[in-house]
Amino acid sequence: MKSLGHYRLFSDILFVTVSFMMALTISGREPNKLDAGIVVFLMVAWYFSSKATNLYDDFRTVKFIDEFLLILPNIMVQMMVLVTSFFMLDDRMHARKVVLFFVVICTIVLTIKKYLAKKIAQFRRINGKSVRKVVIVGASDTGMSFYDMINNSSQYGYKVVGFVDTFKPTHLNGMYKGTPQDLERVLHETDADEVIITLEKFDQEQLDTIIKTNDKLAVRTRIIPDYFRFNSSRFNVEMFGKFPIVTVRHEPLDYLHWRVLKRGFDIAFSLLVCALIFSWLFPILAILIKLNSKGPVFFIQERWGRGSKPIKCFKFRSMRVDAPDMDKTGKFMQAGQDDPRITKIGRFLRKSNFDELPQFLNVIMGDMSVVGPRPHAVKHNIETMEKIDNYLVRHWVKPGITGLAQANGYRGETTDFSLMRKRVHFDIWYIENWSFWLDIKIIFMTAYNMIKGEPNAY
Repeated sequence: MKSLGHYRLFSDILFVTVSFMMALTISGREPNKLDAGIVVFLMVAWYFSSKATNLYDDFRTVKFIDEFLLILPNIMVQMMVLVTSFFMLDDRMHARKVVLFFVVICTIVLTIKKYLAKKIAQFRRINGKSVRKVVIVGASDTGMSFYDMINNSSQYGYKVVGFVDTFKPTHLNGMYKGTPQDLERVLHETDADEVIITLEKFDQEQLDTIIKTNDKLAVRTRIIPDYFRFNSSRFNVEMFGKFPIVTVRHEPLDYLHWRVLKRGFDIAFSLLVCALIFSWLFPILAILIKLNSKGPVFFIQERWGRGSKPIKCFKFRSMRVDAPDMDKTGKFMQAGQDDPRITKIGRFLRKSNFDELPQFLNVIMGDMSVVGPRPHAVKHNIETMEKIDNYLVRHWVKPGITGLAQANGYRGETTDFSLMRKRVHFDIWYIENWSFWLDIKIIFMTAYNMIKGEPNAY
């Protein structure tokens, strides 16, 4: 599978290069030595953007439209790289034409290429030329889920030819072929290419026997461990020296190159917001806050950042200075609807999300990110962490000004713990499935919600 992914990567890079050369020719611009540098930048950008969008995952498992939608953000990155390159070369005469022709040609060429590749692969599988026969060892819930997935998706290119288990389940409808002791006979009869082991409990001796039988007949062995008992949707297997290590929660941001990419975007985006919006809006909001109530313009509160380390979080002050943060029982008071502690201008700031604008300073300082799990007050964290499983997992990454939970409407007061659990679920899903494109999507979703208005913004 990896070699196929590399082939697709290199072929796409070749098509990107050809598209650029065609765009130069059509626009009437003469190629020069500096264009070689532009090509290198385009290649590097395609490599990293394709990794960020998981463009070269095994697309036996998705429809063409899913793959097509992943091409678009990669082409957008190419367009930005090309625009930046022409800006640095101060070549404005041909820039617009070259960029326009490049984007159009690249989109058409890559779409046709991937569509034809998809159709050819499907045609081969329909005719049985690229279908792999599979025997499943274990008719557990995991085994049946895997069978249903394969059976309902012809694009996978797999066909389940039988089950092997220590007992004969009644729900297999003739697919049961025997016990693990009969595996050699079953493999001869079915002419299987692979054996998928989905046993709930692994007996070491039995597992060794199954693997030896498969090796004897040159049949590939794959194991699906029963990890569904863990609250995680992503697992990662890697070698630590000579030992294979299974990481229960896979974090893309655990890799340095993705953290560098995210940090670079955070700085660039925050500086842009400060220059275009904060520079003129800050004085206006500061004056309104001062006129409306006595006290400082900023509200600085200690919250937990990455690794649950304390950070100073900046906000525009939206409550009275003497407003209590705990009730008579000593419980932390979240801001609620019609909260008497909120000032008039504070209500507008919260409704419009303008009270969060100073947190772009936190982003520039490195304490926060533009997108990530929203930081909660320390007392709120302490009260919640004992009541919700996996709550502290959300602190594995930097907190964000906005997040996936907030973009999906889970924001504001959370007295209902079922809603808090859903917020935590979104935060953990974000950590395990992070991509640069996901951050961009969340930013657009947040901007749309701000324009539309949110009922829980108070």
